[in-house]
Amino acid sequence: MKAIFSLLFLVLAITCTVIVQGTPYQKFKDQHYQYSMAKRDCDTSMDHVNNRYFPNQCKPVNSFITGTDIDGIKAVCARAGVPYPKDGRVLRKSTQRFRVMTCRRNGDSEQPPCGYRAYENFGFIVIDCNWQKLPVHYETIIY
Repeated sequence: MKAIFSLLFLVLAITCTVIVQGTPYQKFKDQHYQYSMAKRDCDTSMDHVNNRYFPNQCKPVNSFITGTDIDGIKAVCARAGVPYPKDGRVLRKSTQRFRVMTCRRNGDSEQPPCGYRAYENFGFIVIDCNWQKLPVHYETIIY
């Protein structure tokens, strides 16, 4: 009986974690996509990321692809991207440039309140895609 209760609790805990964090694609969108973003939006955008995925922490750096709709990023996983080998993985590099806003933490504080400074760049994005051709990981930008 104890084993059944333990197994049931484990299944419930895993289910709750999946529901809270969503799919890898949803996590990618939450952490790395903003349709429209200005430099002044870094603190607000990072508050969302930190509260959802890094509670009671200040993520040191995070990049947001902005100025395009999500379909433009998804296309990198198919026709608008080329294979990009890196560290034994085959990622995808965009064939067009994207606007990327990188938010870097001010100072050394690893706990809230968090403050961020924005850096705006334009370049080719490198992402990882799943078998459904959806982005699941932001790797870098190439200028």
